[in-house]
Amino acid sequence: MAHPAKSSLLNRLFPQEEHLTNQFFSGEDLSSSTLFTHISSPGLFSASKAPFSSSSFREEQLRPNDLFRACFANFSNDTAKSKPHEEKPARRDALEQLREAFAQEGVELYTSVASKLAEAQQEITSQISDFATMSSSMAADMDELYANLSYPLSTTLCHSKNFPRATIEVHLANVKEDLRKAESELQGLEREWQDNVQLEQKLRQELLDMEGNPAQIREHGHHSEDDLKKTGFRQEIEQIVAEAAQALDEIDEGYREGIQALTMKMMQAMRAD
Repeated sequence: MAHPAKSSLLNRLFPQEEHLTNQFFSGEDLSSSTLFTHISSPGLFSASKAPFSSSSFREEQLRPNDLFRACFANFSNDTAKSKPHEEKPARRDALEQLREAFAQEGVELYTSVASKLAEAQQEITSQISDFATMSSSMAADMDELYANLSYPLSTTLCHSKNFPRATIEVHLANVKEDLRKAESELQGLEREWQDNVQLEQKLRQELLDMEGNPAQIREHGHHSEDDLKKTGFRQEIEQIVAEAAQALDEIDEGYREGIQALTMKMMQAMRAD
């Protein structure tokens, strides 16, 4: 595992200090006894060394841990062979550096992998928590929806700023009662209208009778003042009747529009709720 900010494994194994170089390259048999020769030589991982004498056995049994063990075993065997007594401490130091370098690289690799796994686990846990929260919210909404659907429409509560909270059945009953009252008022207005119409017809008939009787006209011919009064009285009656008829028409139209607007408003409010 490479770390740009740190020294490489090769630099840790073979530092370039002057005294360590003198230790490695001092002696009579430098080409055959140095650690670099053992590492770079093909005999380190060759099939001639036990227990890796068979290539098929290596393909089936060799694992990374076995490879490290084989590496350490080769260094141990090479160290145990015939070597000058003065080179053993230097070889021992080199092997110790190799072990420490492998151990440090392993710790760094493990720490990096463990950190990434912890971050991934934390992210997955956060996503699972968010999904659980969203699922709980959706489940609550679905429960509320099914609870509303399970109630009959007549028992469903509805409310608004314009009318109190009650069931749809109660609101419809109130609307029906308001319509009944409006119809009763319209019937009363219609009776008043009919009475005014009958009164108008009666007055007209009396005026026609008075105008159509010549004897009565001759009898009261000398009473010009009375005729003027009658004419004024007739005009006044006609004006009163016309105003009353117009007022009744306006009242009738206003009540009809008010009832229709009230009905539409209440129906729209119930639909909105």
